[in-house]
Amino acid sequence: MDAGPSRFALSIAEFCRATAAWRRRKAEEYDRDERNLRTAAALEALADYVLVLPADDPRLTDLQRLAGTGDEFTPDQRVLYELGRFRFHHADAGLDPFLDTLVSLAEADRGEAGRFGGRLPEGDDPWA
Repeated sequence: MDAGPSRFALSIAEFCRATAAWRRRKAEEYDRDERNLRTAAALEALADYVLVLPADDPRLTDLQRLAGTGDEFTPDQRVLYELGRFRFHHADAGLDPFLDTLVSLAEADRGEAGRFGGRLPEGDDPWA
């Protein structure tokens, strides 16, 4: 029996829907710019898509490990940037490839771990 979406998937969907609402507000500010409305619709579609994925989908597992705090989706810079622009410039971007891209971006974000200059050689990091 299917238990339904995980709490983490629900958190991703909620994040996507909140970002979609923000995009709709931006569309109002910028004379109903079609790109904002397209991104809002794309984020709604992504939210719906994530909710029907199996809980053990490797991309959800990876995103939870890389861009999650417990069951909460807490994306970092690159993931936030791309989510906010899903289908903004490329209307035909697919859901599956985009989810794969989010995992790659989350890996890159995690690799920096707050070090905006990237990883530094051993002994060169003044913050370590």
